[in-house]
Amino acid sequence: MTEKPHNDADALLHGIDKTLSDFKTKAYEAKKSYDQSEVGRAHRELSALGRFWSQFVRSCGWIYLQLIAPVTWRIYRFVRWAFARYRALWARCVYAKDAYGDPEFSKARGGIMILATIAACYLVYGAATVTVTLPWYLATVRHDEQLYLSNSQNVSSSQTEGLEIHEVYGCETLPCTEQNTVTFRVRSTWFNEIWSILHHGSLFYPGYVAAAVSPVLNRCVITSYGVRRKFLVRSWELYPDLVQVECMPTDAGEGKDSKVINNRDYR
Repeated sequence: MTEKPHNDADALLHGIDKTLSDFKTKAYEAKKSYDQSEVGRAHRELSALGRFWSQFVRSCGWIYLQLIAPVTWRIYRFVRWAFARYRALWARCVYAKDAYGDPEFSKARGGIMILATIAACYLVYGAATVTVTLPWYLATVRHDEQLYLSNSQNVSSSQTEGLEIHEVYGCETLPCTEQNTVTFRVRSTWFNEIWSILHHGSLFYPGYVAAAVSPVLNRCVITSYGVRRKFLVRSWELYPDLVQVECMPTDAGEGKDSKVINNRDYR
């Protein structure tokens, strides 16, 4: 029998497959060796860090475009509109006509305009604080509430921006425990000033309000507003505001006025 000749094409393909297989094996071994080296680990960590920051920045961009930009753009447009109107008002107010009837800048008018601007900003700030506080007052006010107050303290400091602030301590029922104690803030704010003018015809003086609480146990009738939650006081210093108080020491009320206060209706 005669031997069949070799198929050269099959041999060539087999050689190519073997070469590719050897190349892939060597490439895999080289990659594995590189990954296990210090340079490979450093490259892998840097790649992961870069991927993290890329994803983080893209996520922040989404937050800005979807949540922040719609609000800030409206604020920017309003500020730009207000500033343009202020510049127009400035141009009308700070020029005076000279002897020839031509407009000439007046430093006096400019100074008056600056002072008027500061006063207007102060009034706008006050109106804004009153507008924000009014719904809070209407939702949380307690009129003619009876409880026990025992002490007051002036806590004004440099951290209170020069405002006179007093704290008044007491409890809702007797005996006083850690569960029924309450702390009020007596402070001069725009809202408290207007409230005092409307109810008493005078400005609000925190020191006089706090002085009504003598350093003994007093039975008091108060008007206050705010939420009495200890975690709000501790975490955010969100104290209820005391705006009116009438107190009588308990030792002076023996007899018909010695009834114990029950505050269940105020809770």
